[in-house]
Amino acid sequence: MRDKRPVDELSIEELERILAIRKREARLSRIKRYEGTGRVVGPGENIPEIAAVKPEPKKAEPLEASQPASQRVPQVYYEDDPRFEDDFDFESKPKTPTTGGKSPLVKVWNRLLVVVEIAAVFGLIALIVSLLQSLQAVSQASANIQADYQATAKARLISTTSTPVIVISDLVLPLGHTVNVNDKGIVTNASFNLDEVPAQFRDQYRTFITQPVTLPTPSPEGPVSIEIQKINVSSAVVSGDSWNALQLGVGHHIGSANPGERGNMVLSAHNDVYNEIFKDLDKLEPGDTVKVTSTVKSYTYVVQGAQIVKPTDVWVMEARGQDKMLTLISCYPYRVDTKRIVVFATLQS
Repeated sequence: MRDKRPVDELSIEELERILAIRKREARLSRIKRYEGTGRVVGPGENIPEIAAVKPEPKKAEPLEASQPASQRVPQVYYEDDPRFEDDFDFESKPKTPTTGGKSPLVKVWNRLLVVVEIAAVFGLIALIVSLLQSLQAVSQASANIQADYQATAKARLISTTSTPVIVISDLVLPLGHTVNVNDKGIVTNASFNLDEVPAQFRDQYRTFITQPVTLPTPSPEGPVSIEIQKINVSSAVVSGDSWNALQLGVGHHIGSANPGERGNMVLSAHNDVYNEIFKDLDKLEPGDTVKVTSTVKSYTYVVQGAQIVKPTDVWVMEARGQDKMLTLISCYPYRVDTKRIVVFATLQS
């Protein structure tokens, strides 16, 4: 029974089947037309099978013996499985034979190419790293050259002076020393205490103190003598407080104020060697007086207090404001000398 459904209700498979049937019917009609004209259908023009519907092979009628050969109709044979025309073009194309796999030589070549690519990537990375390191080295070398040039330029601006390499008063208070005492309690020897000097400056200062020292010329306004009645002190004052200067008496720190001036006048003396001038400095109390004389005039200072400090407390020699001050320094304790006793006084108004 013929399917009368409209086209839009048919599926793609059904449409394809109908199209195949139409092609088959057109082909059969064309073949019959060929047969009427005496043409023979070749083996390459087989008709494909459509849904198990196969044309019945047409049997040729037997030729009569009396019929001439020119009038005989050749027999036509059909294959059991007819095919479409489109199959002929597909089958006429030569098929490329397929191999089961790649040859060993091709595999080796592909692997070699992979190795070369990996090596090229690593080489590129190494080149980039090398370039970065080279740039860093060049930058560092340039920075070093600039630093050396700047240091050289600064050195040219610094004028040479005859001042010592080390200013000991900037590092440690004067008077630092050690003593050797015999069985009878008498000091037999005294020497400068290098242990009080910071370790990085000891070698330089050891060389400095062995050089001959020339005492500076005292200023006319500078102190020449000191008297402290309470502890029986009456001594000359020399300019400077180096190791050699303090062997002569009380030393006036270079750069500190002169008697009667604004600032801090610093005077130092030993407590257990070289006449033990400041041996009883710790007995002074607030209100006691100290008389300092210059070549011009005598000045009286009044004690304000005392303090025990470390040898490196150089701040005690600094001036404070507009005060006219006097600072007396000596080693402490007696014959131990690991610290300093400092007495502060101000000018009597």
